[in-house]
Amino acid sequence: MADQIRVNGNAFSWGSIVLKLDGERFYGFTGITFADKRERVMGYGMGRHHAPRLRSRGKYSCDPVKLTGWKNSVQIFRLALASRSVNQLAYGDVEFQTLVQYVEAQNSNETPMTVEIDRCVWTGNSSTDEESADPEKEEIEFSCFLIRRNGLTLYDSSAADGSP
Repeated sequence: MADQIRVNGNAFSWGSIVLKLDGERFYGFTGITFADKRERVMGYGMGRHHAPRLRSRGKYSCDPVKLTGWKNSVQIFRLALASRSVNQLAYGDVEFQTLVQYVEAQNSNETPMTVEIDRCVWTGNSSTDEESADPEKEEIEFSCFLIRRNGLTLYDSSAADGSP
């Protein structure tokens, strides 16, 4: 399957992104970074060629998810998570899902894409305040268990429950 020829269509851009945190749509975020990888190691044996003989199934891992947003939007999400914690204060103990969707208008050639970032927990806060005309932002960091792109996984998801 090859990619499509684009004639007068819109490509995905910042305006195409829909961000949902724990099922709620948020508009005040200005950047998101996420990545996953599967480290597969080569196995060697004896032989003049000294080329690999096998490869491990690998170890799947996700890099920390980084989300940048306006201070007010970050605080609203922080309060929403804290309200779900046992003591109504510990937002770092609450597990949630991050959903990133790329959607263009119906007349576009682009097929919508959905990225599910599952079993997230808040792990870090970063804030830099400087003199500027721009509103203040914060960067937050999440740890997650797995990432699905349109239901597809980098890891072997053949388990009955779809978890790694």
